Amino acid sequence: MSSVRNRPNASHDDYAFHQQVRMAAVQVMGLRPEELAAALAYEVEPFSGIPANEAEITFTPVADPDPAIRVYDVSVRRRRAEESRGERLLKPLLLAGAAALLLATADFAFTSRKLSGLKRDVERRAELQRQLDAAIKPAAAMRSEAQKLRDSREAAARAQNDAARERATYAKMLSAIADACGERAVLKSLDGNAASLRIKGSAVSATAAADVLVDLTAKGSSFGWRLAPGSISVCTPGQTAGFECELTHD
Repeated sequence: MSSVRNRPNASHDDYAFHQQVRMAAVQVMGLRPEELAAALAYEVEPFSGIPANEAEITFTPVADPDPAIRVYDVSVRRRRAEESRGERLLKPLLLAGAAALLLATADFAFTSRKLSGLKRDVERRAELQRQLDAAIKPAAAMRSEAQKLRDSREAAARAQNDAARERATYAKMLSAIADACGERAVLKSLDGNAASLRIKGSAVSATAAADVLVDLTAKGSSFGWRLAPGSISVCTPGQTAGFECELTHD
């Protein structure tokens, strides 16, 4: 963006043309003085009638409240012929430099916008990740607690099943003891629990006592009991015999 304002009553030589030129800051950013003079020459060329490649430019910056604008007081006069020929040789170089500068400025602006967009995208993704992490942690804790409850219920169920099996085998063993004794022996004492039973009894004879122990060994082994036989004592020859044993369950 540029504009040119006439400045009548300028105080330079009578052959000079004077104008005030306003240009966008981005157009002149980074230009060297000689490059800026060439750019100003093209700005005033339509008004001065002096071709830019034949113009000799002097300029003075003027303060302006708008930071996006640069203002210059410009004076221009036609150069001598030998100077104009030299300027004509420089014109392509100046144009190429100005084009390169504009391309570099546009590339910088595009890159800056792209980087800003990427930065905003990274910040949004980071915030979403923080929210996701905050949601995942309670869910993981709840899953862990639920697993603990399931494990606890399963352990309780296993304990109940084990207790039921022990009660069943204990009842079976008591029934087996009664069957083994039958009419040939009586129990004098039965101490212990579902894992171990200590038995004292009295049989009609030593032979009957031995038969009871053999019978208990066979019956008990069928459902997991082991018998450790104790002593068999005959109270009076031809009369009853006492016996002892211990039954254990795995």
